[in-house]
Amino acid sequence: MSVLAAVVRELGSEPVVEEFADPAPEDAADVVAAALNPVDVAVLNGQIPFRRLAPPFVAGLEGVARLRDGRHRYFFAPEPPFGSFAESVPLAGAEMTAAVPAGLDPVVAAALGVSGLAAHLSLTATGGLVAGEDVLILGADGQVGRVAVQLARAFGAGRVIGVVRDGDSRRVPLALGADAAVSSTDVDGLAERLRAEAPDGVDLILDLVWGPVVGPSLAVARQNARVVQVGNSGGPDATLNAPSFRNRGVRFLPHSNFLFSPEDRAAGFEELAARAARGEVEVEVERVPLAGAPEAHRRLVAGAAKRKLVLTTTSGTD
Repeated sequence: MSVLAAVVRELGSEPVVEEFADPAPEDAADVVAAALNPVDVAVLNGQIPFRRLAPPFVAGLEGVARLRDGRHRYFFAPEPPFGSFAESVPLAGAEMTAAVPAGLDPVVAAALGVSGLAAHLSLTATGGLVAGEDVLILGADGQVGRVAVQLARAFGAGRVIGVVRDGDSRRVPLALGADAAVSSTDVDGLAERLRAEAPDGVDLILDLVWGPVVGPSLAVARQNARVVQVGNSGGPDATLNAPSFRNRGVRFLPHSNFLFSPEDRAAGFEELAARAARGEVEVEVERVPLAGAPEAHRRLVAGAAKRKLVLTTTSGTD
């Protein structure tokens, strides 16, 4: 028996949709939706230590599957060589699974996985956000940043300010509840623009960008502020002025979802999914049929997707 899946035949190549061995029937569940993430590209390139796979294997780290009793369950890192970009997946060997609340669109649940958890855990477990604190989100127009803006507001933050790529992107965090949005196009003037929006400073900086953006953002860091370093879409290297953080006791806190146990991530996902079911968190998704996985992969690599790309199967359209 076999199922349709996005299969990687050679490291560094894009997946090809073809027939692949069907998981054992007693372990298999029907995949409804599978989100695409930058980490999937790194896995395909053999760059993720915890997920080094020998081809052929099925691409995709996360998704939502439908159990035999009709309930939906989020899953992460199925047992190799299986992946989430397939019609069926074995759940028994997955690194982590979590319940999806009734009433939440499973496609939205899949879209909230990796990126939603990055926003949730970085604000709470790593950043220790306290109600009333002011928050600056670098990269507020990205997938993680969009969720972070909404969660910061839901967690009772004071002012929420987003830094985005350009002037046109300012509307993204503003529409999600941010109090202000600043473009990072002119990096030399970024510190001044931030001071204008946050003259009294901020308590927590959520950094999804790094590169040339994080340095100027320290201009609005209050005494004992925290900088949670989550991503580096702006580049892996940054130049920081030492007194700008040393003299104010600013702390840099590294964040990775994979520093947390599967149990902690499952609990975080279920809380996040419950908030989404109550309408506190929304995510824009673009549904792509499983057959479109290669093109979706190319768009992800090129950064051409404006919404979260989620592969759907026939099980997700019943």
